[in-house]
Amino acid sequence: MRILVYFSLIILLGSCSIIKNTPKYDLVDGVYQLDHTNVLVEVTEDTLHLISENMNVVNVEKTLPPVLSQSTGNLILRKGTFDLDLLAIPVKIHGSVNGIPTQMITEINASVYFGKRSDRFYIRYNKTPRSLFKREINHFGLSYGAFVGFGSTAIHQGVSQSQITYDYQGIVFSKGLAGIIAINNFTLGIAYGFDQLMDENASKWIYQQKPYWGIAIGLNLN
Repeated sequence: MRILVYFSLIILLGSCSIIKNTPKYDLVDGVYQLDHTNVLVEVTEDTLHLISENMNVVNVEKTLPPVLSQSTGNLILRKGTFDLDLLAIPVKIHGSVNGIPTQMITEINASVYFGKRSDRFYIRYNKTPRSLFKREINHFGLSYGAFVGFGSTAIHQGVSQSQITYDYQGIVFSKGLAGIIAINNFTLGIAYGFDQLMDENASKWIYQQKPYWGIAIGLNLN
């Protein structure tokens, strides 16, 4: 069983090699919603091309270069996708248990996160001192879903009510729910989960299947 746990942890950590180089906050080629209508967005160098996908009318293209001589108004592009990430929870906060005060724990772990994601790209042109209009794109994203994975935790007398007389790094199976918010290139996630110690000392560990709150960091897989 322990060999299987170690092997699974190696696979999760190795998934970093297939992480996409394109951040999710970048506006890339694809189909988006604009005023409840599907549009195809094509990015050519610094210029955005918006093409209507309404099959009942002739395709209408709107071009948005980096700089214009006059403003075209504000646009909001929306996109909903399935989210698949590699999730790390470097900080966990366990509540008070058996007289031990609230603990903030840092540990190594990796989980697969899957959920629903919604992205919005706000496009507007700001007037410059030269009376030109410079394009600005801001991104807001929200994702929520579930995660499962493995990690390590310190096992010693203090977290076993002195039932364990030696110290070691235990392997835990982790599961729970998480939400991730993104504003441009800033991303912050909050996790609510449970850990299960994967060895014979599980019943002695005070945090066995006890809930925790954590700070989550997601890495793009899909």
